[in-house]
Order: sequence, then structure tokens, then C-alpha cells
Amino acid sequence: MAVPNRGIMSNAEWRSPKGRFIGFMYLLVLAIAAIFVLFPFLFSFTAGFKTSLEVYRPGFHLLPEKWNWQNYVDAWQRFKMVRMFINTAIAAGGGVLAQIIVSTMAAYSLARLRPIGKNVIRAVILITMAVPGIAYLVPRYMIMTNLPFLNISFVNSFWGLWIPYACSSFMILVLTNAFEQIPKPFFELAQVDGASDVRMFFMVALPLTSSLILVLGLLAFIGLWGDFLWPYLILRNSELQTVSVRLYTLTRTFPINLYLAGSFIAMLPPTIAAFFLCSRIKGGLTI
Repeated sequence: MAVPNRGIMSNAEWRSPKGRFIGFMYLLVLAIAAIFVLFPFLFSFTAGFKTSLEVYRPGFHLLPEKWNWQNYVDAWQRFKMVRMFINTAIAAGGGVLAQIIVSTMAAYSLARLRPIGKNVIRAVILITMAVPGIAYLVPRYMIMTNLPFLNISFVNSFWGLWIPYACSSFMILVLTNAFEQIPKPFFELAQVDGASDVRMFFMVALPLTSSLILVLGLLAFIGLWGDFLWPYLILRNSELQTVSVRLYTLTRTFPINLYLAGSFIAMLPPTIAAFFLCSRIKGGLTI
């Protein structure tokens, strides 16, 4: 039975002295990169066990002198992490749901319904990805504080987060391409059975791209969970603030060791979600 090639080099190259040396160098570079990526997580975790004096002590001291688990208990209780997690889950979950609903319908319209000026619409969506978010931050905030014609303010409301979150040029373009790759016979058979465009959307397009939608939703969830600037502007009420905003507002109120412990706890949900759906991510990216 033939053994498939491993990564960047063939099996013959791996068996040669030069190939082994190159492979070792690649592994060394990847190991160093992994250390740089994981170090902030590890430092935040161990700093949560230290005292404030240990955190600020000069020099490199990764491990605490004494492992004080009570710091994490205090951070959980004093930061009211349950309330912050609920707020963040509502903000990020609602944003992901709104983003998926709007993006799937917009992508299906571009891919299957073929509106007039389809290429122009796609070009405009692509151009918006080149505009930095800070450029339209003020206009978007003015709209959310006083919605035109309706004179409704979405400040201190999750709707002020969900409505802007619903628009994702990246998701629309990716899903448009995915819907266009679905073989036409699937839709033709559904049309023979009398299926409408709406039914084909729910019965054909969505099931065949469910893995990709799951991946895009996961990526959106991770991004929205850690979003700071927009929730900071919209959610002024401390009872509604997300975890990233609330931790920032409490920076000067609590000791640094409790703040780092709370920061590490805040990183756990998206990290666990990424590990749990790792297999789905690979399948979705392959699609």
C-alpha cells in the first residue's frame, strides 16, 4: 500500500539527510511560532494565581510562587462573570444569527436569482471590504443613536449591535461562490418536483452548504465575542455590557491579578468552541 506524501516534501525527500534537516527546521520554526501564539494565554493563566506585586515584579517570572486558586473564584464573583457571559452570548449569538440570515439570503439572490447588475452589486460588496471600519464608525453611530425617519435610538440596546453585525461582505461573497458551485441538476430536479425558489433555498442550498455556514458562523462568533469598540459605544449601561467592555471599565477598580484571571476566563468560551468544532472547520474550509 502506497504511503501518501507528508506535507511539503515527498517521502523520498523526508528520508534524505537534507530533507530531514529541512523538516527539522520547519518544525523548529513552527514550534517557536506556537510558543509566541500560546504565551499570552499561558501568561494570563499563571498571572491569575499571583499577587499584584508578583505581576509587576521586574524580570521574567512565568510561574507564581504560590498557586492561589482563590483569585479565580474572586474574579468570577466580583466581576459578575455570569452576567457578562450572558450579555456577550446574547450580543455575539444574535449577531451571528443575523449575519447568517442576511448573508445566506443575499448570497442566494446573487447566485441563483441573478438580479440585474449582479456583477456591479458584487463589485460594490467587494469594495466595501477595502474600506476600514473606523471610516464609517461615526456615521454608523449617528444612525444608531437616531434612526432616520423613525427617530428611534438603539443605544443601550442589543439591536444596536445586531443590526450592524448583520452585514458581512466577506460572508456574502464566500456563500455566493459556494451557492454557484452547487451543480445545477440539483435545482433542476427540485423545479421538476414543483419547488419554488424559496423552497430550493431551504431544501437544497442550505443543506449542501451547512458545513461552510457552520465554519463562517464560528469565525463570526469568535470575532464578535472579542469585539470591543462598537459595544463600548452602544452599551453604556453596565448591566448590558459585554465581557470585553466590562473588563475594560473595571481595569482601575480591581487588582491586576484578578483582572488577568478574569481575562483568561473570558477567553475560554471561543477557545472551547474552536476546539470542539475543529473537525467541522476542516470540512467547511475544504468545501
